[in-house]
Amino acid sequence: MGRRTDLSSLLSSGAAATVTAPAPAPDAAGEGTRPVARDAGHPVTVALADLAENPDNPRHELRDLDGLAETVRERGVLQALGVVPRAVFLAAHPHHEEAVGRAPYVVLHGHRRLAAARMAGLDEVPVLVREDASRTDEDALIENVQRDDLTELEQAQAIQGLIKSYGYSQRQVATRIGKTQGFVSQRLSLMKLREDLQEALADGRVSVEDARRIARLPQEEQALPGETGTPPPSVPKARRDYGVIKIDSRGTPEEVVESLRRHLAPAALDRILELLGR
Repeated sequence: MGRRTDLSSLLSSGAAATVTAPAPAPDAAGEGTRPVARDAGHPVTVALADLAENPDNPRHELRDLDGLAETVRERGVLQALGVVPRAVFLAAHPHHEEAVGRAPYVVLHGHRRLAAARMAGLDEVPVLVREDASRTDEDALIENVQRDDLTELEQAQAIQGLIKSYGYSQRQVATRIGKTQGFVSQRLSLMKLREDLQEALADGRVSVEDARRIARLPQEEQALPGETGTPPPSVPKARRDYGVIKIDSRGTPEEVVESLRRHLAPAALDRILELLGR
């Protein structure tokens, strides 16, 4: 009989093997800080005060934090945040120097976990330190779209940013984020809305279906449903494009865990850990 493996121990192993990060040292220019040598590929523990948020994060709003903060308060941050040293980040994005401030690290992935850790009153969190910040906006979009962490409008704005920054075609963007060209085209149609109508979509005053219909009109003819004196059309509530996680039944427990980590949001991973622990 084969060896039994506890999935919950594998899912939480990233947080269990953390070590304290070395104290930052002044960089060569004498400005800011840079982390000293570390054991690459393994989580280290960093104080919250040493973390700055990525200005290119495509998520404009961090939603449903209360439940995640409660889990973090009870069990800590189970999945390490992805960060990059300040000097490395600014080498790729010098225009963000004021936004990131003097913190030694910039968070690339895990802004929701960071916010939850602050709400929970934690002083430090586990992080994985990367040494490449050349395409942080693209990486953040791919991760959030694959995990369904963005609203349709946030997806549209991030996709448009990639097209402008890297000259991608819609087909190339679709390939990069693992979606269809139709998915990309639908999101980009929202960028044809007037700014005030984009705000209405963001705060829920108009559905995604209505917004797409309105976006087909010239901007001077665009208006919220009902503003023109006609009743708004009956449209079902907006539904997200949830994907199916495909897991090979013949795969190893480690492969199953990797698939879960790649497709699920941190809150969902925390919920799985809670259920497995019962």
